[in-house]
Amino acid sequence: MLTTIGIIIALIVSIIGLVVQIGAAGIYIGKLEGFKELVNYKFNEQKERLDKHNNFITRIYDLEKKERVNEEQIKVANHRIEDLEGG
Repeated sequence: MLTTIGIIIALIVSIIGLVVQIGAAGIYIGKLEGFKELVNYKFNEQKERLDKHNNFITRIYDLEKKERVNEEQIKVANHRIEDLEGG
């Protein structure tokens, strides 16, 4: 009879331990999901910053190109003025 009681107690303790381990695993998995959401949020935030930066660089490039065209037009206009003044 003592052996039977010992076996029952051992089974109960094992089941309680198993339930605790399953609960701990659930908590751990829940934390991993939260961490995954945080990483995804930070990744998307960084992507938005990169897109803004790339847009800024593209606008600067376009402005520099327009500036070169304007400088060339100014040179042509200055040459025309010199020709008119000299002639």
